[in-house]
Amino acid sequence: MKKIITENLCWKRVVIIFTMTLLFMAVGIHAEDAGNTKVKIERVALFKNGLGHFTSSAIMPKEETIVKIGQLPVPSFGTFWVSYSTNVKVRALITRMEDVKEMFSVRSIIELLQANSGRKVTISTNSKDMPVIKGTIVKIIPNNRPIEPQNPYLMDRRRSSYDNRFRSYQIPPLIIIKTESGTVTLSSGTIICADFENNDITTSVSLISKQPSIRIELEKEAGGEKIGINYLARGITWSPSYMIDISDPKIARLSAKALVINEVADINNVNLDLVTGFPNIQFGEVNSPVAMSQNLEGFLKALTTGRSESSRRGHMMRQQAMISNVARYGDDVSTPMPGYSTAREGSVSEDLFLYPVENFTLLKGETACIPLFTAEVPYKHIYIWKIPDMLDNDERYQRNRTKDKQQFAEEVWHSCRLVNNMKMPWTTAAAEFVKDGQFTGQDVCYYTAPGTETTIRINRAMNVLAEKVELELERKRNATRFHGYSYDLVKIKGELKLQNRLDKSVIVEITKNLSGEVIESEPKAKDIPTAKGLKQVNPRHILVWEIELKPGQKETLSYTYEVYVRN
Repeated sequence: MKKIITENLCWKRVVIIFTMTLLFMAVGIHAEDAGNTKVKIERVALFKNGLGHFTSSAIMPKEETIVKIGQLPVPSFGTFWVSYSTNVKVRALITRMEDVKEMFSVRSIIELLQANSGRKVTISTNSKDMPVIKGTIVKIIPNNRPIEPQNPYLMDRRRSSYDNRFRSYQIPPLIIIKTESGTVTLSSGTIICADFENNDITTSVSLISKQPSIRIELEKEAGGEKIGINYLARGITWSPSYMIDISDPKIARLSAKALVINEVADINNVNLDLVTGFPNIQFGEVNSPVAMSQNLEGFLKALTTGRSESSRRGHMMRQQAMISNVARYGDDVSTPMPGYSTAREGSVSEDLFLYPVENFTLLKGETACIPLFTAEVPYKHIYIWKIPDMLDNDERYQRNRTKDKQQFAEEVWHSCRLVNNMKMPWTTAAAEFVKDGQFTGQDVCYYTAPGTETTIRINRAMNVLAEKVELELERKRNATRFHGYSYDLVKIKGELKLQNRLDKSVIVEITKNLSGEVIESEPKAKDIPTAKGLKQVNPRHILVWEIELKPGQKETLSYTYEVYVRN
């Protein structure tokens, strides 16, 4: 039965992106005297900025003097190292571009004709002069000649801007058909359908391209020695999150999980370290030249800018909501809450904390959710009211504060203050609050060292009302001059009013930032002096009150201070 292919037939297109990954191996078309070795990833340390440190190993073939280790994830500059014993005599480690051939499914009639060169075919065209052409496919003249980029380090021919502007324009390929009456050349745009005599047609085409490959050249035979390969690479990260159950009034259950996002290479049964801290990685966004992912000019430019053109930074604070289906606790909880195991003993590397996950497997393109731990930590509810300084950076009093700023100063936040009683730090992550199985709020838990406290906002406190006002008591005009400017000395009294409309007692923490000299406060506030700028005239203070408000109670706090205000 004849097989007719029309232009309206939708062909499935297989798109293969050439990346330097461990398990993406192409077939080289040039035979060379090199022995291949398989590189195995053994340990991965994940940072939260899209970088991972890979520790790999490989056994070199015994009788080879040239060992190919193939393609690896693109390493960051200055982090690619190959280690070996003194028995291994390495002459050089070289990356070169190799020709590879890959097979693709045909996507059009033209590719189908190209894949079946030498076959007899009947072609229907839209030409009135030659509506039907019957013969043998001789040749397809392709239109995909690559244009080599200009070499800035060679006295090469200079291509015109016309070539660069229109190089993406594709001229339809030509098809040469040998018929009984002669040879016919036709354009691909004139073909309507192709009719082959047999069903066993070839439906795939080959494409020759180039890919970088790393090889080790030895002075003598490898002898089956083991080598280690270490590098820092982009394309993999982890993102933590917490769920904090505050059903108990004094003890919170803090559960932690990690999302591992892998877009670089298959990871099989490795030791995984989730890194907490603030690592300094100067060239993390610069590709190492060993990957041959950019030319020399691009590499030098990346060194100055600190970033390769192909790199994309992703600060990983992307979270996914998830409740694990584990055993419940308590009789009055309607929804199962996470109850992971206790935290494992991590390790400390200088200023970084590494949380271990053993026997971890994750294929490229997958995302894993890893339960880390559940811990019981002491906490308390606290309502936070933060009031900014009324003096701006130019030391002028802000009499006409905008409505938004005034409203911000009167926001009271219901918060949770937790104590990290664990032996490991809490890394910065999204934190979700639940109570009796119900969602309560979400905010950010910032880095918290062991033995310290952290305060996380739950939601806006709508029933704890706050109001503030500042009144000018005295003013001495042109009291002094600083830095060539005239200043008034102003005495100011501030009043802070609070009202609790809840049916329970609450603890309210008020912090007031101010510039000047504090004269008095009622009730007595904790006065915390802070450093002032080199050109600042007034000292800086933070006044802190912590008071308890009973249900329905109103309270007024006051403070008085003197401040130099610039005219």
